[in-house]
Formats: sequence, structure tokens, C-alpha cells
Amino acid sequence: MSLFQSGIIGILAFIFILGAAVILHEFGHFIVAKLFKIRVETFSAGFGPRLFGRKYGTTDYRVSAIPLGGYVKLGGDDSNAPIEGESAPDIPPHERFDLRPRWQRILVAVAGPVMNVLTALAIPFAAGIIYGIPATPTPVVSSVIPGGAAQTAGLQPSDRIISFNGTNNPNWDAISGDALLSPNEPLPMEIERAGQRLQLTIKPTPVTRDGETAGELDFIPDYGNVIVVISDVVSGSAAAEAGLQGGDRVLAVGGQPVKS
Repeated sequence: MSLFQSGIIGILAFIFILGAAVILHEFGHFIVAKLFKIRVETFSAGFGPRLFGRKYGTTDYRVSAIPLGGYVKLGGDDSNAPIEGESAPDIPPHERFDLRPRWQRILVAVAGPVMNVLTALAIPFAAGIIYGIPATPTPVVSSVIPGGAAQTAGLQPSDRIISFNGTNNPNWDAISGDALLSPNEPLPMEIERAGQRLQLTIKPTPVTRDGETAGELDFIPDYGNVIVVISDVVSGSAAAEAGLQGGDRVLAVGGQPVKS
């Protein structure tokens, strides 16, 4: 995709997102005004000249020429007359926005921002329902590499790590991060095994790659039902030389199955 095409797509995406946000904002004003039986003269997607639309009752639902948002024209509200036009002269007093009690006018005014807030909350909630919420795997040992740091420390399969290097209830990122930065250094850890808590000390195995030394724990985490899939492979890396490719699903490492 060329830079020009990317730019066009970016501009169109910006217009779409801005338009959707503004229309939802205006819908908040619209729905509360309707609940109070305030005359809504126009609900417009976009600004400028009317392109097309349809009138239902006293409201003109239209699409306008400039697709940068939209507006709601309330009967008796001429605060934005240069953009929205003047109110119709024959609106009954009980349908005019400007003649309503202050509390109703305030509710109509704040309904737009409230709609934006509700939308912002609803999007991740809906995504969680549709796609699920990523689970953080409990730090449980699946298997240990014979002769490695984990076996030397006394770790066994099914051990649950309760604390690691002073961090309680650590996740795998915290555990592996501490190990990487502490090759061959003793790191205290507390595990739970068969209902009992044990204090262990592990010295991450120093491994040097590209002139840098990092620590490895020499055990395979139990990721439960999380599917282990390779997203990308660095060119020239050991993974690339082994023939791994992006999208490959890892079933076993070193003869030990990777749970999925």
C-alpha cells in the first residue's frame, strides 16, 4: 500500500470516526428532547446543504453535504441559527425548547456528552462479550528441563508460584523479566505444592546471545487453554533457522507438550 493510499484511508477513517462520535452525541440531545416532547425540527448527519432525507412527523431526518459530524435543531433554539437555520415561526409554546423549565434544558444539553461517555463504556464491554476477556494464566509449572535451573531449585510440574523475587502473585511477564535480568543470581520464590507452601531459591541459567547475557529458568509454564501461536519470526534468528514461521502453532518444546 502506497503512502498516498494510506493517507486517504487515514483521512476517511478520521471522518468516519468523527462523524459517528458527533452523531451519537447529537442523538443524546435528540432522544431526551423527544422524551420531553420538545420539537425537534432537524436531525442531520453532516452540515451544509441538504442532500436527501425524509420527514417523519415534525422532524426532518436528513443527510447533508459536509460529512463532519451533524446537528439537532430544536424548536425555539436559535443559538446556532447561522448553521442550523431559524426556528419555524408556528411552533406551539409547549414544544419550544426556550420556554421549557431550566432543568429540562440542562438535561437536554448534557445528554450529548453523557451519550459519548456511555458509548465509550459500551464499546469495550461489547468487545468483551463478543471476543472474551484475555485471561492472565496462573503461574503454574507445566514441566521442568532436566538438569536446568528449575530442577536444581527443586521445582516440579504443577507447582504454583505464589511469590517470585519479592513480588507476590506474580504473572509470567514479571517472573521471566526478573530472570532475564538476573543470570546466575539467587532469586527467592515461594511455591504451593499439594496444598503446602515451600520456600525455594532459583539461579537462572546464564545464556549469552549476540554478546548479551540473560537468565533462563529452564521450565515450561502451564498456559492452560491459551493457544500458543507464533506471531512473527525475526530474520536470521534461531527460530528462523529452525524453519519456524509466523502463524505456526507450538504444540511441544524439547519433547514437552505445550498445553493449548
